[in-house]
Amino acid sequence: MRRHFALAALLTLTPLAAAGSGNAAPRTVTPFGTPTALPANAPVRPGQTWVMTGTTAGGERITRELKLSTQAPEWDDGWDFDVENGPFSWQPRNRTIFAADVLTGLNDDGNIHMCMGMIEGASARGVLFSGDLDELKEVLAKLDAVTGDPRTADEFVQIIRKAGVPAGTCPLILKR
Repeated sequence: MRRHFALAALLTLTPLAAAGSGNAAPRTVTPFGTPTALPANAPVRPGQTWVMTGTTAGGERITRELKLSTQAPEWDDGWDFDVENGPFSWQPRNRTIFAADVLTGLNDDGNIHMCMGMIEGASARGVLFSGDLDELKEVLAKLDAVTGDPRTADEFVQIIRKAGVPAGTCPLILKR
């Protein structure tokens, strides 16, 4: 796991969680950068809807729909999409997707749900982190110490679990 990925996730997550924690209107955070075109063969495209399902480390089952924005600014070796309930990032270099459901989770069960997965065809599979903002900061701090370059989603999950990070599982599936 690369340090910048976990840090970018936390920086994106913090303002979103604050926006959804009161009566303030939900805000999305778009990183600075010049928008560029996605590659023609990109598995993640503007306007798509992805479905995040999963089971938390505590056994809770979740399902969330994530409708991607029609624009995706390129930054930090990947693309970030605005999604109504949280961030969605695709990093083509390491074939990873980061998706978080901040607002729905805070409204339903008080938890934020983050899925970090690796692309496999038209879907992604990986780990699901759940908790309040303080719990997720602790998880992300543990991720900074995770090492290894997984080649498959199974290796990705094994690396996270071997590091002792409490995580469930999550597939992200492109809705057709």
